[in-house]
Amino acid sequence: MAGMKIHEKKAKRNIEYARRWLNRATRDFNTFKRLVPFDKTTNKPVRCSDPSLAVYLLQQSVEKAVKAAAIASGQYKARDFTRYYSHNSLALIVNLYNRVIDQIQAMGLEVAAEVVGIDLGDGESKLRRLEDQIMGVTPLLDKCGKKVDFRSESIRITPQVIDQILDMIIQIRSRTLDTIRTVFSVLPKLGIHKNQTIIGDAEEFLRAFSNLVAADLGVRSLSEEQIRAAIEFVQRLTSSSPETMYKLQRRETIMNYLGVWALSTALLFLSYLTFAHESTSRYPLKHRGDMVRGRIGCDDYDEDLGIVNRIGKAGYVTSLMLNDLRNEIDSIALFFAAWQD
Repeated sequence: MAGMKIHEKKAKRNIEYARRWLNRATRDFNTFKRLVPFDKTTNKPVRCSDPSLAVYLLQQSVEKAVKAAAIASGQYKARDFTRYYSHNSLALIVNLYNRVIDQIQAMGLEVAAEVVGIDLGDGESKLRRLEDQIMGVTPLLDKCGKKVDFRSESIRITPQVIDQILDMIIQIRSRTLDTIRTVFSVLPKLGIHKNQTIIGDAEEFLRAFSNLVAADLGVRSLSEEQIRAAIEFVQRLTSSSPETMYKLQRRETIMNYLGVWALSTALLFLSYLTFAHESTSRYPLKHRGDMVRGRIGCDDYDEDLGIVNRIGKAGYVTSLMLNDLRNEIDSIALFFAAWQD
């Protein structure tokens, strides 16, 4: 039965370079924090001494975090960032997110995604279409069929919509952390310890595992169909003996992709909120900006602008993302350096 291998030397090289980008993202964010006071309760406007500079620093933090994740994946060459994406962090993270889905499928993890509540569905085709729209390859149309500028749409996002997006990031992060924490707290209850990783009856194990996880997370246990699918998943990821003993592989190949998926989601939404401000937050216009068309300059950054109105909350969520990226940068590299043997 096929197992899983990881190109660890390749992953290590990618991690080292990615951490340099992450350090730059953190330095920009530390400067941002000097301008914007925030904490986890910031659901309202906060005072900011220089809003346009704060938004620019936030945008740079997210952009460099996206590039750190992309570099860790080993899926891009240096020229890709200048030739194709430049400062367009949204297009880059959409492309990376698509590659996460490709890798999930290549590793046979679709079933595992379903078991923990990740619905891939037709996300791949939607993401490819979205990337083309962001890059201007195909037009983005409104309900009336009128062409819409993606950057202008992003700049005009209201505080209420920003709240919804940021709350969604927090919920996804919390749910993922709860799932990972629950899984690894349940395993010892089933006799799976650090130095003892042999499972006798896979079906019995998965049913007991499902019931314990469901009780802890307050969700439904796996159906019989999902149990059978999960067994197939175990067989794909592991090696088996004639006695049908299944040896669990390293945590990186079984569970850590959950963290990669959640982190990619956070980067995707944060990029959507910030990518359009790379230039507008730095330079003044000759006349007052046109908010309706999303044509603004640095002097137009006040609380009428959604991102400024919610700069504190956006800063708080970005701090969570950067902390997660520091913890998951190895996981991203290992996730993409794995293949089925």
